Amino acid sequence: MENSEIQKKQNQSDEIDIFEFCSRVWSAFVSFLIQIGNFFLSIIIFIIRKLGWIVSFAALGAIAGILYYVLTPTVYSSVLEARTGDVDNSVVIDHINKLAATNGKPKILANFIGITEEDARKVVSIKAYYGIDYNKSGVIEADYDETYNPRDTNQVRVPSYLFLKASVLDEDIFPMLREHIMKYIKTNQYINRSHELSQAQKKSYISELEVEIQKIDDLQRFQYKQNPFSNSTKEYFLIKPEAKLFHEDLLALYNKKQGLERDLEMYNEDVMIIVQDFTPLSQEEQPMTSRALKWGLIGAGLGLVCAVIWQFRKKIWTLIKENPANN
Repeated sequence: MENSEIQKKQNQSDEIDIFEFCSRVWSAFVSFLIQIGNFFLSIIIFIIRKLGWIVSFAALGAIAGILYYVLTPTVYSSVLEARTGDVDNSVVIDHINKLAATNGKPKILANFIGITEEDARKVVSIKAYYGIDYNKSGVIEADYDETYNPRDTNQVRVPSYLFLKASVLDEDIFPMLREHIMKYIKTNQYINRSHELSQAQKKSYISELEVEIQKIDDLQRFQYKQNPFSNSTKEYFLIKPEAKLFHEDLLALYNKKQGLERDLEMYNEDVMIIVQDFTPLSQEEQPMTSRALKWGLIGAGLGLVCAVIWQFRKKIWTLIKENPANN
């Protein structure tokens, strides 16, 4: 009996200890949240008190951004979309991106693409990018950030498609720049040879398709003659359903032939054809509002830092003087 009462008291004591432990943990957590709240509240109060510093520096930054916009030349950028046919687009892109090394070197760029040095000075940058189909949506987007990952199954690099982005100081040179870049692409011997070989193979394939089409057509005509119901196409197909297979084969071969002829016509002289040209409605890379906002935010951040330094200047100075490294 005594052992039972002792055990009961022990259990009650354990329950009280657990309750007290949970209560202390909760109190500590609430206290931590209050301290965090007070910390952020003190930061907000400090920012409000130093709002004059922040606004003043932000205004100075915005003014500096506007002055920088006015005093520096405006840069316009536009994008050209193109297809490279059967030529590997990676070769074309690598060849175009060699021009990136000429950025800031107008004389070299002028020699590379065959333009005057005066026009080359108006070109800020030229760079080509792969086309990516994200999530297999069928919409091709430029990989401007160059984040393509072949292991990511949600990203599909579209073959024979590329985006060419050019930044210039004068929008009027976009047509001239496009023309000379197209000529520059043809200076690559591998690209030219690949294009010529592809064209020759397609012509040969078309000739073979024409022979096969003629054979199937002759065979079908022969079956028509051998069939006693040759005058009734409807009855002929009911009795000879296999002849319909010839019809489907003929259509398939015609489709292949027309596709090859279309490619020959489209890529007859050009290695690359333009899907969408440089648009005259190009965009400023850093318009005045963007620069004013950017510099204004930088100024606001600098104003906050200066306000903190001024608020604690005495403590900072004391720490500097007491630093053993200064002795």
